[in-house]
Amino acid sequence: MIKKYLKILTLFLGVLFTQSVNAAYETGEATEYQITVSKIELCATGSAIPTSNAAFSCLNPVTVSAAGLDSAVDIGNDAIGAGEAAATLGNFGLASPGVTYTHLIATMKREIQITGKTANCSTKGDGTKATTIIGGSDAGSGESVAATTTPVSAKLFVPAMTNNSDNRDIRSVSNVAGENATNAGTISATHDYFQGMLTLAAPFTLIQGQNPTVTMAFDTSTAVAALDGDGCAGGNDEMQAAPPTTTITIQGQ
Repeated sequence: MIKKYLKILTLFLGVLFTQSVNAAYETGEATEYQITVSKIELCATGSAIPTSNAAFSCLNPVTVSAAGLDSAVDIGNDAIGAGEAAATLGNFGLASPGVTYTHLIATMKREIQITGKTANCSTKGDGTKATTIIGGSDAGSGESVAATTTPVSAKLFVPAMTNNSDNRDIRSVSNVAGENATNAGTISATHDYFQGMLTLAAPFTLIQGQNPTVTMAFDTSTAVAALDGDGCAGGNDEMQAAPPTTTITIQGQ
């Protein structure tokens, strides 16, 4: 049995996105966190995450998604427990034997169903695709209420951004096929999907006869955010998706 543990903090979802610089910005636990991962691809040696306003470089991509992957999976702490595996999301046995892969791209929906609260805020109502990475209330973020109120399930979104130098590992696309891709660091408010690209902790090469599978374990203790915790008592639109802590496990025989 081969086990490779690639521990990657804040892997995807907002994949490493840096949010508001507001001093009152805060994160908290999401007990519900339904995310749709639509496709997983591997990229061969020579691929790279750009460091400037440019396209992703993914050489000889191969899709390694599990069948029927395009459905929402609840990775919230109430659903699976912090740090527990949510599902088998990929089959690296679909890779080309003998080819070395160094990067992974995950295609996901920007819309995430979240129930959760921060120190001062609870989820109350849906947001929209117009939500932005930096901004105050009422910019497409979900409706909030004081944390003393029980949170309710709400549609929250990965925020839009333009040429963000801190987030070159994400971009948006118009569909699962990856059409109309933006450059790295840009999430278009009109797009329903986004992609996160990461460097594998160790290169992966499929050996003939192996059938490795991929599972992802999550901790959503800080996976809901409030742009301005001081504004929630007034019911302002403050709530956004924040990235969970993620562990990828590749197993094969």
